[in-house]
Amino acid sequence: MNRKGKDEGFTLLEIIICLGLIALVLVAVFHLQAQNLDLQSEAQFMTTATCLLQERLSQIQALEKLDEGTHSGDFGKDYPDYTYTQEVSEVPDTETLYKVKVAVILERDQARRDLWLETYLYRQKI
Repeated sequence: MNRKGKDEGFTLLEIIICLGLIALVLVAVFHLQAQNLDLQSEAQFMTTATCLLQERLSQIQALEKLDEGTHSGDFGKDYPDYTYTQEVSEVPDTETLYKVKVAVILERDQARRDLWLETYLYRQKI
C-alpha cells in the first residue's frame, strides 16, 4: 500500500482541548443566564412595588384628615406576599405639614425586599 502524507483525523489532545474550550464557554453562558434571572426578578419587584407604593400613597392623599402614627397591612389576594407600612407624623413647628413614609415589603422564600418613599403632605386645618 502506498501512503500519501499523514493520517487523517483528530488526535486525542486536540479533542481534549476542544472539549475544554466548550466547557469554558458553557460555564460563561450559564453564569450570564443566572445573572439575567436575578436582574429580571429585581426588575419585576421594582415595577410591582412602585405601583403598589403609588397606590398606597394615593389612598393616603385622598384622606381628608391624616391620622398620625404607624399603620401596616397587605394588598389583598392579588399580591399575597406584599405588605406595607406607613408612618404619618406632623412636622414640628407646623400645624399643616405632615411627613409620610410608606414602605412596600416583599417576603418570599426566606428573602426580604423593600422599597420605601418619604414625602410631605399639606393639610389645611379645619
